[in-house]
Amino acid sequence: MAAAEIRGRTALITGGAKRIGKVIALRLAEQGVNIAFTYRKSAQEANRTEGELQQRGVQVSALQADLSDLDACERVIQEVTARLGKVDILVNNASDFSRTDLEALSRDPQQFRKQFEYLNALHMGAPFYLGMSLGLIMKKEGWGRIINITDRVTARGQAYRGWSLYLATKYGLYGITQALAVELSPEVTVNSIAPGLVMAPSEIDPKQLDELRDKIPLKKEAGPEAIAADVLHLIQSDSKTGSVMLTDGGSSVVSI
Repeated sequence: MAAAEIRGRTALITGGAKRIGKVIALRLAEQGVNIAFTYRKSAQEANRTEGELQQRGVQVSALQADLSDLDACERVIQEVTARLGKVDILVNNASDFSRTDLEALSRDPQQFRKQFEYLNALHMGAPFYLGMSLGLIMKKEGWGRIINITDRVTARGQAYRGWSLYLATKYGLYGITQALAVELSPEVTVNSIAPGLVMAPSEIDPKQLDELRDKIPLKKEAGPEAIAADVLHLIQSDSKTGSVMLTDGGSSVVSI
């Protein structure tokens, strides 16, 4: 069956000013998709990304928002629809890869509450609210795509040390994917992408990064272009919903 024609449709990408979100936005713009994207603090990067997207000849809207605040999520919906019309594609990419020190959090209930509520709101609350609100509109319109970016461990029921709150809330996003896939079918497909190491964090020690790469069967980061290709595939597919695309270079096979 031919891939869905997406030229002229509109996508909202959370966390789209830089890194993976930016590459996704550029890939979709090259397909003629109008782009709205959110950013929290990266105003300079957002301006640059907005300019690069406009050079692709599509409509663009950059929206500053702290998505851990549901009022901000509602404002994003209102602003993007006012500027670009209905949203056809939602990519929930915004994330915070925060470490979790269990010993420290166990001694400080207030810090636990603060970190848990923030990650829960960002990784679960915002994607659920945006997916629910925009997804119901997509359903009425007869077509829509929602794609959630989770983590490789959600595809295989695994975990790794040091990021327990991050992982717990990413598992929550995986569950939201399954629930909305049922609720919004058949007009709207809802899928997730489970990346492994895509782009190395800037603060990581080069030696540690080399050791990590060596444990990955393909011996390299996946790269943001691979995730953007996954997004495009899921948008164009009309036979996937509630599915997980695992893009981790094989790391989950060896349980890194």
